[in-house]
Amino acid sequence: MEKLSLPALAAKFHSLVERLDVEPYYKAFHTSPQHDGAPHIEMRSGKFEFVVTERGSELQRISDLHTDEVLYLLLEGITLRMATSYELRNRKPHGDGRAIWFPYQEELMARFKPSWGDRLKVEHARILQTFPFS
Repeated sequence: MEKLSLPALAAKFHSLVERLDVEPYYKAFHTSPQHDGAPHIEMRSGKFEFVVTERGSELQRISDLHTDEVLYLLLEGITLRMATSYELRNRKPHGDGRAIWFPYQEELMARFKPSWGDRLKVEHARILQTFPFS
């Protein structure tokens, strides 16, 4: 596993997102809480932590992460934004929007790394088992 510092991780993240067609706000790499639901990355004991805060409350913390996992989590959030925007522009009058956005998001993630697209497809399949298309 590749070990990076926070600045090196930020540089790697920025090199991946620079070509994405999404608002600059979503391309930001934060290392401190924004308290607006945006994730930030902390480093503890040589490993990364993915943290989400909103209005002063910590909503999520995932610890002991390696570089690849942090990048996956950050890019999954950005591609979700892109995929839901895509679904809105291509909305069908009847049907479940996830039928449009899930495959599109999987495709976006696979462009970064094929295994990320595969992983997301599995995560989406799990969601659909519990909450099928309407």
